[in-house]
Amino acid sequence: MGQEIDLSTSLTVDSRPVVLITGCSGGIGEATAMRFAREGYRVYASMRNPSDISESLSETLKEGGGHGVLELDVDDCVSVKSAIKQLCQETRRIDVLVNNAGISSISSVEEIDMDEAKAVFETNVFGALRVTQEVLPIMRGLRGGTLVNVSSVAGRLVTAGHGIYAASKHALEAISESLAIETSQFGVRVVLIEPGFISTTILNKADSIVIDDTVYGQHLERLVSMYKEAQLKADSPEVVSDCILKAVNDPAGKFRYVVGSGAQQTLNERKLLTDEEWINGKL
Repeated sequence: MGQEIDLSTSLTVDSRPVVLITGCSGGIGEATAMRFAREGYRVYASMRNPSDISESLSETLKEGGGHGVLELDVDDCVSVKSAIKQLCQETRRIDVLVNNAGISSISSVEEIDMDEAKAVFETNVFGALRVTQEVLPIMRGLRGGTLVNVSSVAGRLVTAGHGIYAASKHALEAISESLAIETSQFGVRVVLIEPGFISTTILNKADSIVIDDTVYGQHLERLVSMYKEAQLKADSPEVVSDCILKAVNDPAGKFRYVVGSGAQQTLNERKLLTDEEWINGKL
């Protein structure tokens, strides 16, 4: 349950819509914070360690009159509550929440370390849930708002070596769909973003994978090879940030947005295959 925050009075005359974005130390989060700031939003770019903010993001927030960086660790309930309370004491509102913070994992299901598996779910699922539970009461009180969850095409299809990561994104998609049904009565809209291969640290994770000591070498080699090939043609994080801004302002009110070169094509090709064909590597 979210904490009680008094929204009856405002400490500011700033009427710009307020957007909170998690995971802004780089990649999609950083690009999204910069994009919204340039569009005139009052941006709160959050991250676990505020010292990790890039010079370009810091300058963009200053130029746009945004608040700047907000210390928020999605894995920590106290940190989340403290950050949301600080934000609302200054703004008395949150118009847009972008749950972007996430981590990846490349490992077979059998061999993944249990602590690593828990960490993936802690950030990708429970982290988004923590922030959402704190922000939703504020949006309900305002009778409006947009909640954006950054998922992945891995939220709809699975490959070997991606079982735990894909499971976390499947879980986020289920939560998002349920939220969309539950919150529409309060004027709150839920948006799901499904990027394909994007040039971020997650994509570069393949460079550090050691596949010598595993019985699933052929599967992991294929996944690592796919990652390395994608590094050469992956879209920039700005492609996703543009999509998020468009989605937030889309009068059509769509729920799901697939973004990135080849992402929709991959999903379409998966639909043409039976489960057995997919499992046997027919794509």
